[in-house]
This record gives sequence, C-alpha cells and structure tokens, in this order.
Amino acid sequence: MSIENNPAEMLMNEHEIIQQVESIIHSMDGLWEHDPEKYRAMVSKLLYFFREYSDVFHHRKEEDILFPELVNHPDFLLNEIIDELEEHHEMFREYTQDIEDLIESDNLVKAHLLLTKYVNDLLDHIAVENDELFSIAENLFTESQLENMYFRFKDIDLELGEDLKNELEKIPQDLKNKLSENAY
Repeated sequence: MSIENNPAEMLMNEHEIIQQVESIIHSMDGLWEHDPEKYRAMVSKLLYFFREYSDVFHHRKEEDILFPELVNHPDFLLNEIIDELEEHHEMFREYTQDIEDLIESDNLVKAHLLLTKYVNDLLDHIAVENDELFSIAENLFTESQLENMYFRFKDIDLELGEDLKNELEKIPQDLKNKLSENAY
C-alpha cells in the first residue's frame, strides 16, 4: 500500500537509524584495550541513544498505538506476536541496565559481549517487525486508519520534542566519526 502518511514507513525509517549502530558496535570491539575511556564514553552515548531514541520515541509508538490497535482489530489473530515483541522491549531495557552496570564495574569485555548480543537480538526483533508485523498492519487497516495512526505517531514526536529526536538521530553518525578519530 502506498499512502503518503504511512505509519509503518515511519517506524521502518526509525529502524534504519537504529540499525546503523550495528557496525559501530562491531568496530568498537577491542577499543577498551587501547582507549578504555573512549570505549566507556561511546557505550554511554549508545545507551543514551537506545534509551531515548529506541525506547522513548520508537517503542512508545508501538506500545501505545500500534500494538493496541492491532490487538483490538477483529481480524488480527496473532496476539502472541505482540506479547513476544513487548517482552523483547522489556528485555532491551534490561540489557541497557546490565551493560551500564558492567561498565560501572569496569568489566568492559563482558559489557561488550552483552552489547553485541543486544544489537543482534535487536536486529532480529526489527526484522520481525519490518517483514511481518508492519505488512500485516498495512493489510488490516484502511488508508484512513493508517493515516490516523501516522498522525498519532507524529503527536508523540511533537510531545517529546522533534528537535531532540533530530539530535538523537545524529548519534550513530557522531559515533562513527568518533571511531574514525585517532583510529587505533
């Protein structure tokens, strides 16, 4: 379905921003051996990005709007997929806390292993949403319902702050730039 104000497209665009961190995390492997302070600072920035962009901006749209709309749609029969995706969101929140705790206890190797597991699980989660859930939504809802959902998503961005969202979207590129400075 090709509509101008497509909520699935908005969520997929946000996914693309989030997916940019995969290469950053892989490039950070071993950085703690050469520059532990830079590693800590980069992980801190990543955790901020995950908490504010992935969770506050992105997951809120899914949890507050998309998921309830799907569950309440009479033709949607896959409630267990919604339960699973919501469990993933909780698991991602736990990951960020666990990674932060490991960084604070100076266990950088273990922190990086968990960070790598987190991003791999996150990419799998994104694939399920992009390939399955969003297609289902586009087929279940009318163009008018989808457009209404899109504007409700936009309301969340306005409420949270579009300037903040734009700043958060720059973090992956900022981290890539930081990695290329004084490459080890």
